[in-house]
Amino acid sequence: MATLLVTGASGYLGHAVITRARSFIVVPASFANPVAGHPYAARVDLRDPAAVDDLVRTAAPDAILHTAASNRNAEHIAAIVPAAIAVASAARRHGARLIHVSSDLVFDGEHAPYGDESAPAPLDNPYARAKAEAEQRVAEIHPGAAIVRPSLIWGLDPLDHQTSWLVDGAKSGAPVSLFTDEIRCPVHVDDLADWLLELAAHPELVGPFNAVGAQALTRWDFGQKLLRKLGLRPGPNVKAALSKEVAPSRARNLTLTAQRAADLVRVRLRGVDDVLAVL
Repeated sequence: MATLLVTGASGYLGHAVITRARSFIVVPASFANPVAGHPYAARVDLRDPAAVDDLVRTAAPDAILHTAASNRNAEHIAAIVPAAIAVASAARRHGARLIHVSSDLVFDGEHAPYGDESAPAPLDNPYARAKAEAEQRVAEIHPGAAIVRPSLIWGLDPLDHQTSWLVDGAKSGAPVSLFTDEIRCPVHVDDLADWLLELAAHPELVGPFNAVGAQALTRWDFGQKLLRKLGLRPGPNVKAALSKEVAPSRARNLTLTAQRAADLVRVRLRGVDDVLAVL
């Protein structure tokens, strides 16, 4: 059985991957919150190239799924590029398949729709710039890598961070603004995890992949659908807003087409309505 090293294993996507993996021996690697009870769990600081190299050499993975790091704070954002360089370098040095998870935010939101081969052109904010630079460095260091760009990663069991914020606000009466002019292609966490696991098993599939749900929605429409599914009736504190007025530096229309994902990977990345219909 092949071995899969998963970075960011304690994160939302990483957790879904390690719980759904059936065809791999999984080595879950994390930094602040090691995966409890897992026989192969590893703790590693991805900013330390020597530590990353040692982990890859010791684990000897057939494939590495690099899901770290997040945009939760400035420290995480600052780690994005160094971590990507360290992981890509170790993967190339030790002959491991690499799947690098990027973001739809490598695009500026002004020239949608974006295809798999669209050139990254991020807005001028630290997270978007870091994700775009990480893509570039990974492609230079490890030309055989697959670079995956998901959109909003969501789920209801457990709730993803953004949906949890929405639900808490709807219940507490705290102000919640949902943008009507900001479009995304949300992808369900289980779909994405299964899709990534299939991709990991096919080293011949390289280059950029848009891995987004099949339905483009405004954040307002997406939020309303989730609240209805959860049986919550939002009060007047949940308001529609315009991103261009409240947060003009945010990317607005990140409609991505996922043609390579549809053509080359069997797992279907469903739209929100299709997922909600069967949950």
